[in-house]
Amino acid sequence: MTTHATAGVLPKTSVAAQTTTLSRITAIDTLRGVALTLMALTHAAFFIGVGMQAESYGGQPVSLQSPPYWLSGLLTTLASPIFFCLAGVSLALLEQSRVRKGASSWAVSRFILARAGVIMALDLTICAWLWLGKMPYIHVLTAMGLGMIVLSALRLLPARMILAVAVVTLLAHQGIIEVLRPQLEAGVPQSLAQALFLTYSYETHPPVGFPLLGWGPVMWLGFVLGRSLSQPMLRQPRTWVGIGAGLLALWLALRVIGGYGDLGAYRAGDPLPQFLVMSKAPPSLSYLAFKLGIAALIFAVLIAFPQMIETGPLRVLTLIGQTSLFFYVMHIVVYHLLAQAFFAIGAPALPGIVYGYALWALGMLALVSLCGRYRALRKRHPESVLRYL
Repeated sequence: MTTHATAGVLPKTSVAAQTTTLSRITAIDTLRGVALTLMALTHAAFFIGVGMQAESYGGQPVSLQSPPYWLSGLLTTLASPIFFCLAGVSLALLEQSRVRKGASSWAVSRFILARAGVIMALDLTICAWLWLGKMPYIHVLTAMGLGMIVLSALRLLPARMILAVAVVTLLAHQGIIEVLRPQLEAGVPQSLAQALFLTYSYETHPPVGFPLLGWGPVMWLGFVLGRSLSQPMLRQPRTWVGIGAGLLALWLALRVIGGYGDLGAYRAGDPLPQFLVMSKAPPSLSYLAFKLGIAALIFAVLIAFPQMIETGPLRVLTLIGQTSLFFYVMHIVVYHLLAQAFFAIGAPALPGIVYGYALWALGMLALVSLCGRYRALRKRHPESVLRYL
């Protein structure tokens, strides 16, 4: 005979499962908050002309600055792979939530398309103008929006087929980059189509920072992961330690053999720190494996200690992750304004990295306050246009 729970009271097993699910989703928000916070650091420094480069672009040689600069850069370059991967995870969770509420498949795809349109519009206007002082500029949000448009159709396929499409696209993209390596390393001018889909270029009109076929598969893999998060094994920290270790082993193997599609491949005789410098534009498989491997280890810690992210000191990162698009747009606004004030004041001569961190910390104080207010506003108006941000 089936025993039913008293109305309004969940069985203990259901309560435990629900608590585990909520903790896992909170950990996803926190990891996204980690990525956005690190991204804010490198962008705060960028706005005042301080570089923290620890990645290569278009196969061009990288001259590392002193350790505080490039070690900071190693941290901040975690942001983009995490951001794209978790965008896919979040869309899968959104899909599940809307289906449970009775939404049709077309309604879910329509929401994804609408959100893609919103974020691309923000990227090509507000973000582009404050970033480069001109419009348009195809940057991270536009690449993410294009990836979402593709995903709005891909999501109609079984998870295994989406996984296959993502993996094949990722590997094929790396192979194409190997073919294009000579012209990219020689600095041959690129077409807009090549930059948009395959590589990157600041010389095209408009400039392109994130190619669709390089970053889209990361989002699609995240979507497959999001569909699988209810599996018990993915609730265990040791699973994520294993995933992280596997990705870092892949990274090490790729670096030792010289990379596959990595325009920043390590060569014998290069300074040892260059071993950690990989191609971000276009993104190499070694770059993605290294960054996502570290992300998996961080995620293992977050789900192992949920109290840190729910009521402890890391809850501010959870707030940032829960308001990610708002944070992204506003961080460009805030750091643009702070940089203008910085140059107007005329600060005394100090190492650039000191001002980079100082500006970042000052901006984060403002951004956390703004994000808190925005989250409260969105909760009061759950069906408003704010649901797309």
